[in-house]
Amino acid sequence: MNRVLRKRLGRELKTNFARYLALVLLIVMGMYIIVSVVASADTIIDGTAEHGKQNKVEDGQFGVFISLTDEQEKEITDKGITLEQHFSIDVTAKDGSKLRVLRKRNDIDLIELDSGRLAEKKGEAVVEKRYSEEHSLSVGDKLTAGGVEFEIVGIGTTPDYDTPFENFSDTAVSSKGFGLLFVSDDQYDYFKNDSDQKAEDLCYAYRLNGKATDDELKKMIEDFDFDYKKVTDKYYLETIKDVLKQRDDISNGIDKLYDGSQTLKDGVKDLSEGADALYDAMGGLYEVAKALPEGANAITAGVKAAYDGSKDLSEGARSAYSGAESLANGIDSFKKQADELLDEVFTIDFDNLTMFVKKGDNVRIAGAAGDVVMNKYAGLGVGVILMALLTYVISVFVIHQIQRESSVIGALYALGAKKKDLIRHYITLPTIVAFVGGIIGAVIGFSPVGLDYQLLDSYAYFSLPDFTPVYPLYLIIYSVVMPPVVSVIVNTLVINKRLSQTALSLIRNEQKTGHYSRVKIKSRNFIRRFQIRQMLREMRTGITVLLSMLFSLFILMLGVDCYYLCENVRKDTINDTKYEYMYTLKYPEESVPEGGEACFVKTLSKEQLGYNLDVTVMGMDSDNKYYDVKTHKGKSFITVSQSVVERYGVAKGDKFILTDDATSMDYAFTVEDICDERGGLMVFMDIDSMRELFGESDTYYNCLLSDKKLDIDEGRLYSTTTKSDIERSAAVFTDLMMSMIVMLIAVAVIIFCSVMFLMLNVTIERASFGISLVKVFGYKTKDVKKLYLNGNAIIITLGALIEIPLSKIIMDKVFPVFIPNVTSGINLAFSWYAYVIIFAGVMATYFIITSILVRKLGKITPAEVLKNRE
Repeated sequence: MNRVLRKRLGRELKTNFARYLALVLLIVMGMYIIVSVVASADTIIDGTAEHGKQNKVEDGQFGVFISLTDEQEKEITDKGITLEQHFSIDVTAKDGSKLRVLRKRNDIDLIELDSGRLAEKKGEAVVEKRYSEEHSLSVGDKLTAGGVEFEIVGIGTTPDYDTPFENFSDTAVSSKGFGLLFVSDDQYDYFKNDSDQKAEDLCYAYRLNGKATDDELKKMIEDFDFDYKKVTDKYYLETIKDVLKQRDDISNGIDKLYDGSQTLKDGVKDLSEGADALYDAMGGLYEVAKALPEGANAITAGVKAAYDGSKDLSEGARSAYSGAESLANGIDSFKKQADELLDEVFTIDFDNLTMFVKKGDNVRIAGAAGDVVMNKYAGLGVGVILMALLTYVISVFVIHQIQRESSVIGALYALGAKKKDLIRHYITLPTIVAFVGGIIGAVIGFSPVGLDYQLLDSYAYFSLPDFTPVYPLYLIIYSVVMPPVVSVIVNTLVINKRLSQTALSLIRNEQKTGHYSRVKIKSRNFIRRFQIRQMLREMRTGITVLLSMLFSLFILMLGVDCYYLCENVRKDTINDTKYEYMYTLKYPEESVPEGGEACFVKTLSKEQLGYNLDVTVMGMDSDNKYYDVKTHKGKSFITVSQSVVERYGVAKGDKFILTDDATSMDYAFTVEDICDERGGLMVFMDIDSMRELFGESDTYYNCLLSDKKLDIDEGRLYSTTTKSDIERSAAVFTDLMMSMIVMLIAVAVIIFCSVMFLMLNVTIERASFGISLVKVFGYKTKDVKKLYLNGNAIIITLGALIEIPLSKIIMDKVFPVFIPNVTSGINLAFSWYAYVIIFAGVMATYFIITSILVRKLGKITPAEVLKNRE
């Protein structure tokens, strides 16, 4: 019996080859998207980790004003910490782009060469990979930078510039305008001693080796002896001089007050002593006057009055002296306390650090791995939905096959076939098909058109070596084992239920009367009534088509949302950038340069879905001409941008807590207003209130906005950002995501077409007896199409009208899960005509597939009735 059943497998496959081919295609496309996206993400994640491990990626880096002494470096390394100088000098290439010149590394953040060798002598250089690609450079080419012509002897990457930002504050990579140049020690010393070059940036990289923590190392550096007078940065020295001048002015004033009090005390003391002498002299004079004859009474009375007056003067002078002495003592005490207060208020933290960045906070390290996490989550999420759809499609196939072969199954039962043998027989072919589809999908997914294609986006943006493709075991099991396992489980459950009927019931092909037969249809139009009855009869198939359409729309909407997110970020960023220049200041001038709009900018962070995203707090006046934002007086009041509302879901009156990672301090703000700005995660404050909150002076600012170029010394700046820079960087994300967007949309279309073809094909096969019968009565193929296929247009139309907006709503809700690490708002809005295009695409797909299936209708002959008569 088993031999007989095995022979039927070949005939079944041949008879329904198109159906099984479509099922294979469905599984292949599903596994392709899952495997290619997830495997490429794992390749980047694992490759980045291995790249960092092999090339000794830093645990952090710090900058200093003056290089550490040999003794200080030794004190650090004696703790077991690895330390290396990563000093650099920025030079300009012949085409105007900027190159950062560094020495070749020996201990930390080593150079991994894609081609060539390391620079060994003057005139040789290794160029960072992305810069070389953007400028079409290769080993052996010449490159002029900083007035020196180099021979390129190598192309490579380093783990500390995985994402090659020029500055930590940059929002997007622009390898066309910035790159790295690794040279020999001799060549570097030449640049260092060249007075025409920009000042050297003193940066150290470190590896803790488990011997200390980042904070312990930072404390050690802060405690090092540091003579600020040795710093060559004149703006730094000016800042310290200004602070010391304020302290000295106050201290000198107090000293003058103290000296005056001492002078006053001494003067009053002299006055008191003179008054006492006068009093004593007047006493003697009074005694002499009393001895005068009686006629001299008038003189005696005058002397007595003078004597009494001198007494009062003496007592008053003594009292004044006592007061002057108390005043002097009080001022002396005040001076001592004031000196202590000045020491506290005007304390200057004379440490050598200019910056201290831990590995986890360094935006240049492991940026690619963080970026593809979204792709991995999206791929796995699509896989879960695909498995659910696949399960349902297989169940429909099985039910249809059991119904179609009911009489054969009944006959086999009558001949002694066992139920378990029949179950094994009917699950074999779907399981083999699922297994083959999974293997093909996995192979294509791991092939260059899958995995390598997905890697192109990362390689086109991040500075990465060519990673060895990763073939995760869990993904192989997922793609190869899961489809047949799902097929076995679903088929076994469905077939077991169907084969529980008696042999006679199966031979007669007895079917339960569906509930649809009790539905009252009032339409007088026969064709309309027939179409409705047919739709009710094929409800399971219709539900499958609707579910497949919903699943396909989820994938489609994921791709469409990705596209519109990138486009909206680009447009919003450009529209909200009303200034031409933004200067981020390291040492602001005391007065705001003419033409500049002063702002106070501080970066805090806010956690969401396990990621800390930077939120920019901008303090400004309400009349700022570059931001149409109303600010509110008060240290806890903020106006939030629309992008913050989209990302964190805050509303007016909410408490919004931001964290200063540098000080581990939380700030609780009250949302007073919401503005239309979408250019980034930004909140706005009144600048005076912000200065008060963060303890800055009444005139402090660190950012200038302008519609023209300002004359600001470069030494005062952290960075200068132009509107063109922002426009260029804003377009990067669309280019980066485009291949994934195209793939998602293509896969969604293929899956939808496959399932719709399969289900409509099943509908025709299930209705073959009825179709044959109506042909006996003289109905033509076009009439049969109207009766059996056109009714599905109603289901597709209504389903599309409901599911397109439904899929948009659901995808908008879950989309933040796919981009938890992207520092932007989530503006997923698109125009009404996009819905119309999607709807038109769905209907066009339906009509194309029905046109193909009309040929199948033509192959059903009236003889089908005779074959199936009892």
